[in-house]
Amino acid sequence: MFPVILKISFLEVRSYYVLWASALFIFVAWTRRRAERLWGMEDGDVTSVLLRVYCAGVLGSYAAAVTEKLPRFFAGEIALGAALSGLESWGGILAGGLTALWSLKKRGMRIEAFAESAALPAAAMMAVGRIGCFLEGCCAGVGKFYASPPCWTVHMRNDARGFYRFPSQLAESLLSFASLLLLLAVEKYLRKKRGGTRHAFCFPLYMLLYSLYRLLFDAYREAVSPEARVLWAAAALAGVLWLAASFIGERCASRG
Repeated sequence: MFPVILKISFLEVRSYYVLWASALFIFVAWTRRRAERLWGMEDGDVTSVLLRVYCAGVLGSYAAAVTEKLPRFFAGEIALGAALSGLESWGGILAGGLTALWSLKKRGMRIEAFAESAALPAAAMMAVGRIGCFLEGCCAGVGKFYASPPCWTVHMRNDARGFYRFPSQLAESLLSFASLLLLLAVEKYLRKKRGGTRHAFCFPLYMLLYSLYRLLFDAYREAVSPEARVLWAAAALAGVLWLAASFIGERCASRG
C-alpha cells in the first residue's frame, strides 16, 4: 500500500488523513451548496449545523475506534499507539447523525431538506475516504494463504508472503460510488418528472444500501464489534421505514 505521501524529518503526511480530510471537506462543502441552492436553506443555519456535525463525526469516529481497540491493548495484542489511532465509521455516523437531529430541531430546520442535501455528499465522502483506509491498510478484510490467489484479492504491506485478503475498503468505496450514481439518477427523476418533492428519498435509500452492505459484508472484515452490527441493522430498518413514510406522504400529497 501507500500509507505515507511525504516525509520530511520527523513529519509525515499520511494518505489516510489526507483522503479522509478531503472526503469530509467534500461532504461539508457540497452539502452546504446543495442545501442553499436546491432547498433554499439559510447559509448561516446550514454552516452552523455542518460544523457541529463535522466535529461530532470526527470525535465519534475516534472514540469508537479507541473503544474497539482498547480491549485488544489490555489483552496484549496491540501496542498503546495502535489502540489510540485510527477512526471508525460507525461512531462518526452515529455521533454526526444525532448531532444533526439535535441541531436541526434547535434551529427549526426541516430534517428532510437537510437529509436530502447531505445524501449525495455522504456517498461521495465514503467513496473517497475508504480509499484512504486501503492505502493505510486499516479496516482490512479477512484472508488466508493462497498458492494461486484469486484476482479479486489484495496483499497488504504487513501480511506474510502468500497471504491475501478480501478488499473490504475498495469494495465499500465501489459501493459508495455506485450508490452516488444511483442517487443522482433518483434525484434527477424526482426533479424532472415530478417537479421535486418535500419528502426525503435519496438519504433513506443510501442509508438502506450502505447498512445492508455492512450487514452482509462485515463478516469478511476483521475486528468488527457487535455494537456496529446492531447499528447497521437499526439503520437499515430506519431506512426502510423512512422510505415507506416518504412514499405514503408523497401519495397523500398528490391526492390532496
